[in-house]
Amino acid sequence: MTETDPTSPRPEALRVAGAQLENVVGDIQGNCHRILDAMRWAEGERADVLVLPELALTGYPLDDLALRPEFVDSALSALSELARHSGRTTTVVGTIDAVRPRRGRDSRRRAVSIAAALLSDGEVRGIYHKVLLPNYEVFDEARNFAAGRRPSALWRIGGTVAGVSICEDLWSGDGPPEAQAASGAQVLLVPNASPFHRGKAEGRRALAAAVARRNGVPVVYVNCVGGQDELVFDGGSIVVDGDGNLLFRAAQFEPARFCLDVPLARPRPLRGRPDVVHARVGALRAPEPPPASPPQAGELEQVWQALVVGTRDFTHRNGASAAVLGLSGGIDSAVTAAVAADALGPENVLGISMPSPGTPDVEVANARRLAADLGIASEIVDMAPVLTALVAGLDSVLGDSLTERTEEELHARARGAMLLAIADELGRLLLATGNKSELSVGSAVLYGDMAGGFAPIRDCPKTLLYELARHRNARGRAIPEAVLERPPTALNQEWLDLPPYEILDPIVERYVEEGGGPEGIIAAGFDRATVRGVLQLIDDAEFERRQAPPGVKITARAFGKDRRMPIANSWRPFAAEEEELVASPDGTGAAIPTPPRA
Repeated sequence: MTETDPTSPRPEALRVAGAQLENVVGDIQGNCHRILDAMRWAEGERADVLVLPELALTGYPLDDLALRPEFVDSALSALSELARHSGRTTTVVGTIDAVRPRRGRDSRRRAVSIAAALLSDGEVRGIYHKVLLPNYEVFDEARNFAAGRRPSALWRIGGTVAGVSICEDLWSGDGPPEAQAASGAQVLLVPNASPFHRGKAEGRRALAAAVARRNGVPVVYVNCVGGQDELVFDGGSIVVDGDGNLLFRAAQFEPARFCLDVPLARPRPLRGRPDVVHARVGALRAPEPPPASPPQAGELEQVWQALVVGTRDFTHRNGASAAVLGLSGGIDSAVTAAVAADALGPENVLGISMPSPGTPDVEVANARRLAADLGIASEIVDMAPVLTALVAGLDSVLGDSLTERTEEELHARARGAMLLAIADELGRLLLATGNKSELSVGSAVLYGDMAGGFAPIRDCPKTLLYELARHRNARGRAIPEAVLERPPTALNQEWLDLPPYEILDPIVERYVEEGGGPEGIIAAGFDRATVRGVLQLIDDAEFERRQAPPGVKITARAFGKDRRMPIANSWRPFAAEEEELVASPDGTGAAIPTPPRA
């Protein structure tokens, strides 16, 4: 195929279709069907180009699945099948590609790159390999992938010169988009797999606008949707013109398709010769007005949708259709139950209330009212005989010397065992109900209220849960007012002298999410001893956190892949202040080490 004559008339706009597809890791056949359906749709729209998300064919993130040769071969075979079905519309497909290892890499193993393949007229016309591989926060791409070597690569689609970049390539400030624009690109096509956290949607819009203004080139940014382990991809694909003005923004948290005329940058002198993807030139035309963008949800609704989508997709993609959870009558289990009901349907959620001797009647009443308001099934299990038998069984080892703390934690672990048995017998996923505040300082009971297969609210601070509950109630009765009015109790244990959540949560946010140090947090107005003690508790609780189930990431920095501390860690600069916050069960004030240390 020969390059288009540079004197041919050039369209003033490129008709661009975008499809923010579901992100399903490993489902190459299902992803291929979804891509083919989008390709047929784009042809019907007479689009010049269809842009799909990053790794649309394989799902994202792949982690060490990218190292499996048979998986790579399956993806390459599926790409060839997609190419055979391609027509007039050029399709930019996110996939993986086997490449020659660089010198020094293990030559016995094929290197693999994250790629965007350009398909047209029954062939693979070109492949761009992602140049910048993020290796921070939740990203580990440099571990599994080889970086591309052609940051300034260009493709001619009809009379348009296009640059293709992939996700992180856009974020550097001086990466492939800048090189492509300088080499003559008139439009930037950018597949993405960008996970959600609070404020991320607006950050993406600002980024795309900044790149467009800096280079004078429109940007088409297409994201995927769906939950993958702890990550949720929220879509919200963006198209901006060369001045950074928003032309279109797609819906969040659901698959979506859009098609619009994107005004092109004026033709520029070319550096090098672009690869020709599609040589036919469309009729000269002025761009039509873009379609109206769907309304953008507020921040609390975005968080709620992330929790719902993450819980739904984790449950379904791990072979379950229903869930079970413990109902304590408190805010944690109430929000978890409401998320589960929205995610799976109330008919697929079972709440179990498990009162122990001394459990206030109001907690059982709140649990019953919650189940009724949500429309979920509920049962009550009397834990008294179970606990009596457990304590009796310990007599041969411990006698009657159980401390108050040990006995209370035994209650929580007994409830966890009951819930796991119910979940296993019914074939349901057990949802843990712990929140970020408790996970931060290690106040949740290991193998007790932390038991479960998935923890929807594990990245939600306690104070946020009250905001989310009221937000959810605004759409319809869900969480009883009695639950919202009941004071939180989890941190008011006799052996924990921690500040109220209104103080604790901002300390956690500044330390974990913002990466602040003790002096900066103290300078913000927090008590010195409290700050230092809480920070030490956070670091020491890594032992418990590593054994907690995964949950939805909704903050800029969650526990898990975002923050990786050693479990055995002798660096404890604030141990003295921690001792002031953790008292022994007998009230002497001696520290209870967390985790247990030899």
